[in-house]
Amino acid sequence: MINIVTALKIEAAPIIEYFNLKATGEIYQNNEINLIVTGSGKVKSAINTALLLQKKTYPTINIGIAGSNKHPVGSSFFIHKITDTDTDFEYYPDFFEEPSEEIFTISKPQKYFPLVDMESSGFFEAAYKFLSVEKIILYKIVSDTPNKPFNKDIVPKLIKKSFPIIKYLIKRFQNKPLFPDIEEKIKNLYLTQTQKAKLKELLTYMHIKNIPFPNIPKTNNKKETQLFIEKLKKSLL
Repeated sequence: MINIVTALKIEAAPIIEYFNLKATGEIYQNNEINLIVTGSGKVKSAINTALLLQKKTYPTINIGIAGSNKHPVGSSFFIHKITDTDTDFEYYPDFFEEPSEEIFTISKPQKYFPLVDMESSGFFEAAYKFLSVEKIILYKIVSDTPNKPFNKDIVPKLIKKSFPIIKYLIKRFQNKPLFPDIEEKIKNLYLTQTQKAKLKELLTYMHIKNIPFPNIPKTNNKKETQLFIEKLKKSLL
């Protein structure tokens, strides 16, 4: 079971429809997901995240759109650092995959940052009262830039980028194999435990980004395996 927090109904609507969530009071849910729409701004985000976690204390992801002066519309990132521009407080989520980015939380629309929104710091502050940092996740999709103003019509398409992430998190927090096809591909390789963990991380990233898997060669020793892992890593940068 996981929780999903969005600021806006336009962000939540595609998730509600795709995962067939049903409203129970202010929470939309099925047997794997609880979702709440908090409203815009860090205060509303904090209040409604806390209300959700008082009832449903599960790993929680904040999914939403963000502005950027660095990345094009449609880019998506896990968040490894949050900076509140009002207080200069910094927060460090412990759960993230690559690619990841820092996000700046503002109180009202103003200048752009590499990633900027109005909810992340409020969400994290509230979630941290209930959860350890490895169970607090943020995933943001760029919706506007200085050269491309916000267009609400593209939001549903952008939010659909989060669907593989949601499926990934459901499996991860159920302690089941994330993707059986990944387990199958690596089971016969000559791998150290460290190499196995790294290769699974890279293949998982490819899976959630819908990047076709490479041909995985048979290796006879850990040096050959390491060369393949490094080559694969460079191809994804």
